[in-house]
Amino acid sequence: MAHDGNEYLIETLGQLVGAKKEATALHGRLTNLQEALTERDRLNALKQNENDELRIRNAKLELDMMQLQNANAALRLATKDHDVLRELLEVTKMDVTTQQQRANTLEQRLHQLDQEKNTLAHELQAAAQIVRVDIGVNTNPLPTPRTTPNDMNLPVVRGPLTAGPSRERNLKEERDTSADIVVVHPPSRLPPPRKRAIENVPQIIPDLPDSGTVCFTRPFISIHIGGGSQSLISNIAAPKPLALKFGITSYLCPNLWENPWCPTSPGMAGYMFVGLGEEIHKFLQPEVHELFVGVAKTNYRLMGRYRVHRVEPLTVEEWLTLPEKVRSKYCETTQRKAKDSRSVEGINAAYERGELRVPCVKLTCLDFKEDLYKKLKAQKMEQNNTNSLSSQRSIKQESAVMRSSQKRPRIEETINVDEFSVD
Repeated sequence: MAHDGNEYLIETLGQLVGAKKEATALHGRLTNLQEALTERDRLNALKQNENDELRIRNAKLELDMMQLQNANAALRLATKDHDVLRELLEVTKMDVTTQQQRANTLEQRLHQLDQEKNTLAHELQAAAQIVRVDIGVNTNPLPTPRTTPNDMNLPVVRGPLTAGPSRERNLKEERDTSADIVVVHPPSRLPPPRKRAIENVPQIIPDLPDSGTVCFTRPFISIHIGGGSQSLISNIAAPKPLALKFGITSYLCPNLWENPWCPTSPGMAGYMFVGLGEEIHKFLQPEVHELFVGVAKTNYRLMGRYRVHRVEPLTVEEWLTLPEKVRSKYCETTQRKAKDSRSVEGINAAYERGELRVPCVKLTCLDFKEDLYKKLKAQKMEQNNTNSLSSQRSIKQESAVMRSSQKRPRIEETINVDEFSVD
């Protein structure tokens, strides 16, 4: 029995030892699991921190990308501005060269004029005894003063103090063009900010004896250059020989009674009020056009080749400085072009409140094609001479009929009459 009891104890002790080993193993495994859990928590915390850092870096990168995009857009704008400025610089260099050449030409011309002045002084002294005559009047002595048929008053041009073919040609040219020269009063006073914006712009002064004062009608311009004879902006679809020779593809024809800030002589800078109706998107980018300005009804003067671009619209104060007739006319233009259903008075009130603002376009002269002006003037003189000859023949016929009906002795007399038709 004692032996059985010992075996039982030994077996039980063995089981306890085995259980202890298992408990020890389980404890080790539990410890390892706890360490693994601790490591996993640590790794998760590290991963979370890394994710937070990545999110922060991502947000920073997005901000940097937006800044780079803004900088890129600004760079593109700066590049465009640089190109425009470079173009302006080239134009300015060309203008400076042209001005220098013209200054040299003017200096030579002044020297020639001094010599001509001295020569003319001697000629005037020698011609002091020459009797003045009237061109267009019979110089043969008559017993009594004569009158024209039906008591018609004929234009008389005073004769020269000196004789000679060159002076006669000058007088003929003056007669042929004088009817197309219109005296232009200075433009309405520019507001100081507008004046400052153009007062430093160099003026192109053409080297012409008549300073480019001969005017042309819209139909005349259309016939000899091309384009329409009505619209303000005339694009030339079928260019005439003059347009092809001088590279003209378009021209502008504003007038002073609607655009009183326009140039009034070739080469001047100025402004025009263009941008209503279909023209609302015109001149937002600079454009280059030949410019004719209407200085009187049916009379347009060539001002030169101009750079044209939109500037700030007129303020209420600037609108109120315009003459009342100009404002009324512009309100009518607004009503027509913008298809505004309000009355002219209502549109004027809208301009006075600042609800409507007049678009303003700056005009800067780049050059003046003197040869183009001379060609147009020559065509005008040829046309005027043709019309004048036709008029002279008609007057001669009427005079002959009148003298015949009054049974007077026929006296041969040529009366020069300068009548200029309007295109």
